[in-house]
Amino acid sequence: MLDTPENNKSIRSLKTIILYSAGHLGSAVILNRLLDDKKIELTGIIKAKPLPFTFRGARKLKKQLRRTGWRFGWLLFWQQLIQGLVFLISRLLPINADLKPGWIIARDFGIPVFHCSSVNSERCREFIKSLSPDLIISAYFNQILKPDIISIPKIGALNIHPGWLPAYRGAMCYFWILKNGEDRGGVTVHWIDEGIDTGAILARKSFLLKPGMTQQRVLVLTAIIGSHLLKKIVKLLSEGNHPNPLPDEEKDESYFPMPSGKDFQAYFAQRRYFRIRDIFGFLMREKI
Repeated sequence: MLDTPENNKSIRSLKTIILYSAGHLGSAVILNRLLDDKKIELTGIIKAKPLPFTFRGARKLKKQLRRTGWRFGWLLFWQQLIQGLVFLISRLLPINADLKPGWIIARDFGIPVFHCSSVNSERCREFIKSLSPDLIISAYFNQILKPDIISIPKIGALNIHPGWLPAYRGAMCYFWILKNGEDRGGVTVHWIDEGIDTGAILARKSFLLKPGMTQQRVLVLTAIIGSHLLKKIVKLLSEGNHPNPLPDEEKDESYFPMPSGKDFQAYFAQRRYFRIRDIFGFLMREKI
């Protein structure tokens, strides 16, 4: 871990690479909230590429839509389009948009960006190695890291997970807790290991699910809470301390895959997926 003498623990900023998903509100919230932390020196952004406009990309998209259903695909397209329009409006008009997309942050702060279709590729490994990071932080990144990537940073790789672990493993926990009728949601910060959301847990926080909450609203809330938890962990690491994993006392452990079309239909019968007015609120004021 950190090469800091026990009797002289000085606080230093940690060279950090963020794993970022383009167009994802959770990723954007985390990236924006970590910018003002002086204990984090953001030295690189690895940005997951969207599906390419090619025959191969079209085949992958068609396969995804067969699983999730066309209604979800249309809603996701509509949501992304509105987010893009709001970002564009914020750039053209004298509006102070508090929530900025990754490409603007990278340009304004001179942060190198690596666009990757696979985080485990040789080119991506070389990019990470060239920056000699202390930490890798996964901000709702949509790819699984292999051991040779996890082992590069001096301290390790951390993940902000939008669910209470180990009860809610899997990428879309903010969807599943609403579909399953839970009273509370959760956020977890854990070390990344070879499994899916199986690394040692360092911090967790639960929150009340209010009536009428959409999955988008829950997603943004998990990102805000997760950023706060992560900052506490980074503070300990920057001081040369080793945060102790939480005791493994919970027996309830479940993995939730990408929802199917039937899962989305059941969800839509109970709740809305997102609201247009919320997008304006998130991007302009980052309010929940």
